[in-house]
Amino acid sequence: MTAGSERATVEALARQVVAEVSPAELPLFRATADRYFADPEGTLAVRGRTDEPLGFGAETVVALVGPFALDLVRRVVGRLVERLGDAVADALAERVLRKSGSGGVAPTGGSAATPTQASGSSGSAASGLDPLDPAQLALVRQVADEEARRLELSPDRAQRLADALVASIATRR
Repeated sequence: MTAGSERATVEALARQVVAEVSPAELPLFRATADRYFADPEGTLAVRGRTDEPLGFGAETVVALVGPFALDLVRRVVGRLVERLGDAVADALAERVLRKSGSGGVAPTGGSAATPTQASGSSGSAASGLDPLDPAQLALVRQVADEEARRLELSPDRAQRLADALVASIATRR
């Protein structure tokens, strides 16, 4: 997975997570993503390690949810590459980017294997890109739970972010 396709995939999935968990943040999501990718640690540290609002208004909410959604998705994508390999991650990236309207070019510049092909199964969706199989979705859920807990959010907030990420991946057709 190239750096450009990874960022686009992370942004597309994180946007879906934010839409589910805190839709009021969407108008500011692009600026939040730009700030996060320029300085991930600094962006996360701005609001400290509390789940409580620091003030009022949309910017406060963005500082609380947006960067954490981006960080969670970035961590999960990285772990999926480690555990499932580039072919599965590239196929997932291609599916995400096609559905988000961010393009449809295979992230590695070639023809990426579908998640099903990479795991040894057969079959293909009409789009040529199969959804993740149940075992792969279970792995996404496990990794999302682990990484959400590492973000030191409240258990409820961590679970909501992980749930929204898994739902976003599972429902991409």
